[in-house]
Amino acid sequence: MIKFNPFDTFYKYKLNITDEQINQIKILIQNNFTTYNKLNVLNFPLLFDLKKQVINILNDHNIFLDHNWAQLYNKSNNHGVHTHPYSVLSGIIYLTSEGTPTTFYDRVFNEYQNPVEKNTLVLFPSYIPHEVKTLKTNENRLIISLNTKK
Repeated sequence: MIKFNPFDTFYKYKLNITDEQINQIKILIQNNFTTYNKLNVLNFPLLFDLKKQVINILNDHNIFLDHNWAQLYNKSNNHGVHTHPYSVLSGIIYLTSEGTPTTFYDRVFNEYQNPVEKNTLVLFPSYIPHEVKTLKTNENRLIISLNTKK
């Protein structure tokens, strides 16, 4: 558990994700930057075990998995500052071991950069502004993002 400030708690969980599952996600996102509004990646049969791990974690927080999607960032990609309205906690599952970190902002816009840690789920309050700054190189930054509901 990470305290960003006294009111905002971040949670980190290690997940068991196989190379086969990561390759399936790469196939699903092939030729696209994101699967957002196209498909919930955790509904694919090969990813059911990963989905079960996520659901078990969310059960501990008394929340449910809502929309989820994959994103693959490379040189010149970014995702500007945003929040996730209508969600309780949002999450990022990092599927690579290195790359550009996610930058989070507190109430007075101080920034915190969360390092990329392969096979790690980071849960955070959905109202926290965050972004992925423009990538300077091709790094194949692969993630699954998710939202939750009560």
